[in-house]
Amino acid sequence: MAPESAPWQPAREDFLAAQRRVAPYIERTPLLRARGLDRGAYRVFLKPECLQRTGSFKVRGAFNALAALPPEIRARGVITHSSGNFAQALALAARELGLAEQGKPYPCLVCMPEHANPIKVAKARALGAEILFAGVSSEDRKIKADELVAETGRALIPSYDHPDIVCGQGTMGLEILEQHAETKARLALVAGPVGGGGLLGGTAAALRSGGYAGVIAGVEPEAGDDFCRSLAAGKRVRIETPQSLCDGLLAVIPGAVTFPVLQKAGVRGVAVSEDAVKAAAAWLLNEAKLLVEPSGAVTVAAWRTGALDALLGGEKGDAVLILSGGNTDPSLVSGWTA
Repeated sequence: MAPESAPWQPAREDFLAAQRRVAPYIERTPLLRARGLDRGAYRVFLKPECLQRTGSFKVRGAFNALAALPPEIRARGVITHSSGNFAQALALAARELGLAEQGKPYPCLVCMPEHANPIKVAKARALGAEILFAGVSSEDRKIKADELVAETGRALIPSYDHPDIVCGQGTMGLEILEQHAETKARLALVAGPVGGGGLLGGTAAALRSGGYAGVIAGVEPEAGDDFCRSLAAGKRVRIETPQSLCDGLLAVIPGAVTFPVLQKAGVRGVAVSEDAVKAAAAWLLNEAKLLVEPSGAVTVAAWRTGALDALLGGEKGDAVLILSGGNTDPSLVSGWTA
């Protein structure tokens, strides 16, 4: 029997290539001081991908993955499965790359859950995506997307579990290191939301490739703690379909590609309550003047509740909290209490 090949791991050159590839299409989001979150010797910075194009980090991976396809393949169109943010990101990438290369958008079909956020559905459609609703779980829409790939011959671009997606999302890690270096201070913690693992896997690996040796934390809702359980077990653990406000973090199992990347980067896991997420989103809206969806607010929830303290072990320095997206109804967040 042939030995199993080692899991894929990205190299620094992969992130640098992705950075060059996506630079013309994405925003270099700022690193913002959040003095209202400072505690003791810790200074806090926010990486607000809610200010990114389409309102989330997903455009980084979408543009990288689509641009990496041979032109004759992407011209046939692409298919993905998404709860909403990647749907918008891939639709934008298909439109802009298509217009640049053939004068019209590349076809983009997205399988979304039946209970998908209406705001995300409307925005994806406005960007040119064809939407097909498929079940309620991440696996339901993945199965349907695979069927459509077989029927249409279009290329499947997964929303997170693919090397090109991981490397595209990892461009955020490069930015964090470059931007924080300007402060001349020590960076002790980088925390980001973790669902399927594309965002934090890429960001963590890029941070490590740049020499960062501090703590990296993945934050998820208590109802969807597949990452924490998987870390504890040392292998990917499947859970029941989560019920949570954090619609972008409802994977039932960490990605087959992303989990080994997260493990090698030494990412730690914490989970937060729904009430903590609501309070964090309300704080961000009222105090930081940032509209952040529940999935993107989990890092601030973990910081405000002290859930990250045990990971720091007394190490002092700055903390960077990633806000992954802002596609939510402002009236919903404004009704919550910080």
